[in-house]
Amino acid sequence: MDVVGLGYCSLDYLGIVPGRPEFDADTVSLDDFAQSGGGPVSTALVALARLGARTGYIGMLGEDEGGAFLKGEFEREGVDLSRLRVQAGARSQICMVLVEAGTGRRSILCYRAQGELVLDEADRTYVSSARYLHMDGNHMDAAVTAARWARADGVKVSFDANRPRPGLEELLPLVDVLIASERFPLAYTGQRDQMQAGHSLLGMGPEMVVITLGAEGCLCLWGEQVIHVPGFRVDVVDTTGAGDAFHGAFLYGLLQGWELERTAVFANAVAAMNCTRLSGRAGLPSLAEVEVFLKQMTASTLPQKALPCIMRAE
Repeated sequence: MDVVGLGYCSLDYLGIVPGRPEFDADTVSLDDFAQSGGGPVSTALVALARLGARTGYIGMLGEDEGGAFLKGEFEREGVDLSRLRVQAGARSQICMVLVEAGTGRRSILCYRAQGELVLDEADRTYVSSARYLHMDGNHMDAAVTAARWARADGVKVSFDANRPRPGLEELLPLVDVLIASERFPLAYTGQRDQMQAGHSLLGMGPEMVVITLGAEGCLCLWGEQVIHVPGFRVDVVDTTGAGDAFHGAFLYGLLQGWELERTAVFANAVAAMNCTRLSGRAGLPSLAEVEVFLKQMTASTLPQKALPCIMRAE
């Protein structure tokens, strides 16, 4: 395996709406709709698989139509499911996503299925077979256990930090690559400056901290190196899964041994491409498609060269 993921997987129902609906108001017409697999780790694994990486998933699905749909999506993408748990009689996790027409902004409602993931020695063998373990903080006890196994067995640990949650103080010292949403560093560290927050996170254990900034690209901190890599401008349909796509693409660059700037530009490109389609996975590109996208960018539309940069919170 190149990457084994442990974390969240949901069945997403998405619709494009002109604005956020009100209770007891008139029926709102959808401009478009879609059904797709979702979830931070699971979508990152699909992104990696489309780019050509070998991936596997540790997680739980319900024994229902949603679970069967999600399992089929994984199988079509070539994600290994030998450590998947299907819970008898249980319902799978569901997200309903309202996407604002014209901006791609979202409101997300989630049904989170009950049940805790318990790992065994077969999972340790599975984790140890990978080059990277990627997690999102769901099933925190299992995540900490898997991260300890990875650390002991020489497997790099990547973590998708989307919000503060209990148990992070135990997990973060075991993380090598921390990829955080724009809100997480400030919320978790209490800092008001992204640069200071990034350095605070580095002090908690990770070798590398990457902060995704939406259309503004990403801020990368690695040792003494700090760079801001601007994003790509595209016609946005839906921002669902943009961060997940970025995580998968960034890990792909690390697997290839690319330098930091090239990896960040590549990940920004994959995230931007994913925003041009409805749902978190419809726009995930193949490696060849990313290469065409980058070649088609003119000098005026390519991100300017990455530079040291201090990002301040508004």
